Amino acid sequence: MTDQDLKVYRAAASAGLTYNSPLGEHRAADLTRRLAPAGADRRALDLGCGSGELLMRLCEAHGIGGDGVESDPTAGDRARQRAAERGLSGRVTFHSEDASGWSKPADLVVNVGSSHIWGDAGQALTALHALTAPGGKALFADGIYRTTPGDTVHEMFGDLPDLAALTRSAVDAGFRPLHIAESTLAEWDDFESDWLVGVEHIGTPPARAFADARRDGYLNGYRGVVGFAWLILTPA
Repeated sequence: MTDQDLKVYRAAASAGLTYNSPLGEHRAADLTRRLAPAGADRRALDLGCGSGELLMRLCEAHGIGGDGVESDPTAGDRARQRAAERGLSGRVTFHSEDASGWSKPADLVVNVGSSHIWGDAGQALTALHALTAPGGKALFADGIYRTTPGDTVHEMFGDLPDLAALTRSAVDAGFRPLHIAESTLAEWDDFESDWLVGVEHIGTPPARAFADARRDGYLNGYRGVVGFAWLILTPA
């Protein structure tokens, strides 16, 4: 498989997803409620926003404006189209650039599954702390190990912290935790299934072989081993 093949499969998979992470509607609504800013004049920032769904929901729910930063131009175009369809173009701006270069703080900062922008979770949390205004909130979500991984899973995902270690990293970066949770197995099952639907729609033998390998890797490998943590934080 070439890098271009993988890029095509990933684009097809993400195109049909509401969120490119194991995030169900109940959790999305709960996070939106918990992330309510202190006033309507606040501004949100989503770094590595993908198609921008979570940012737009936060802005809609709380009557605020926001910026989404995404290096993938296709995802950025999709986000701008969705914002226009929902009448948010005047309040939410999407920037097609590398989020690691963003320097303007916000009252509500979001980074979901994109710690790689800065390197690892610890580096990401340090960067997010610098971008979260005093008294504001940050939502950081990233992969963790729920149980000790075998060699194959460790080779796939590398060195991930567990939930306690990730929370300690947030405190070390200067945050205080307000809410700590992780995606359920049902959220993971839905995400993996929905992710593969886009690949299945390509319909070619190589695409189906890729889908089969991904499905097998999940069901016989990282299902229940790799988790996804959700931390709502505030600067200390």
